[in-house]
This record gives sequence, structure tokens and C-alpha cells, in this order.
Amino acid sequence: MKHIGFLKKTNAKIITVYKTIPGDAESCLVLDRDSLRPFEADIIIPHLESPEGQEAFDFGDHLATRSMPTDDITGENLPGASSDPSDPVAVANTQPTTVLSYLHAKGLLIKQPTYNVIMTPESNVTMPLNELNKLIAEQRGVKIDDLAPKDPTNLPSNDPQKIEAKNMITRAERLVAQAEDLKERAYKLDESLRPKKGRPKKAKDEE
Repeated sequence: MKHIGFLKKTNAKIITVYKTIPGDAESCLVLDRDSLRPFEADIIIPHLESPEGQEAFDFGDHLATRSMPTDDITGENLPGASSDPSDPVAVANTQPTTVLSYLHAKGLLIKQPTYNVIMTPESNVTMPLNELNKLIAEQRGVKIDDLAPKDPTNLPSNDPQKIEAKNMITRAERLVAQAEDLKERAYKLDESLRPKKGRPKKAKDEE
């Protein structure tokens, strides 16, 4: 499975969120799997194991597109949590956010030197992240620095981040087409479910 491994010095199990970071090709961002609270693991692990999570170049790219459930953000039923609507912290915590932003705000993204991260894409295969980054960069014909997340407003056509974004759009369009096909099949089974065309009639008291 992609994005998983352990720390060389402590053997702690980790999830690699970004294989390298802007301006520091020898560092990465990881999650300590054992430090995740149960509700956090219940959200993150399914994303990790999903086809989209496994296809993502960096797991952080996938988490940046997924919303964190509001109930989990508020910490409902957690020790010391506040549900008082007059509490500005509690109110702020109910605002929509992505899983990646949540992890950043909670200080769960840990910076590690890439040589200390051992990736385990398969049960019998291990590779230090610094060597994996070097291999990926050589295969793509770029520098290791170019593997880090970049400003999305100005990307060259052959940039890995731009290519990944296009792949995500393709997958999204495929899902939309599948959803439309499923709806049409449902309408054929029960035509009354098809939305009626035209504007709804006004009620008499609104005329």
C-alpha cells in the first residue's frame, strides 16, 4: 500500500502526507498512526485505503479535497470539549474545513528528514524515502525539489502536480457520467422519479 512506512530511529508507524516540502527537498511531512485518536483514524484510514488515496501522488493532495465531518471537528463527547454556542472556540471549530487543514491545525503533521522515513509499499519491500524521491525524480526527469507541492496558479504543462490534477478531473468526470447513467436506469424503472420540467406553479397566496 502506498504512503505508509515507519521511522528508522523509532520504528513508529507513519503515513507519509507529503514526500517532500517546498524549499526543503530533504524533509517530508508524516502522520504518526499511533497518535491518531479513534475518530481521526476512522476518517483518515479509509481515505488512505481508497482508490483515490492510493492513486494520489501525495496523500496530502487527496486529504486537501476531502471535508472533515463537523461533529468530529467539534470534538463532541471528547473530554474537555465545549458544545456551548456562545464559546467562540466551539463556534470556530464548526466551520467547514478539509482533513488536511484539520491535521495542520491540530499539529499532527510532523516534519521528518526523508532519510529517517522507511517506506513499505509492499509487505516485503522497504525503501528509504530519500532514495524513493530520487528514483521518482529520475523517472520523471525532474529535480527532487520539483516533487514538492507548488503554487497551483502557475504550473508548467509537464508538472507532476498539474498532471495529477488532470487525472483527478478525469476521475471526477467519469464518476459524474456513471451517476447520470445510474439515474437514467432508475427513471426507466420508475418514470415518476424523473424531475418535472418547467417552473413550479405559484401558490395562490403568492400570486
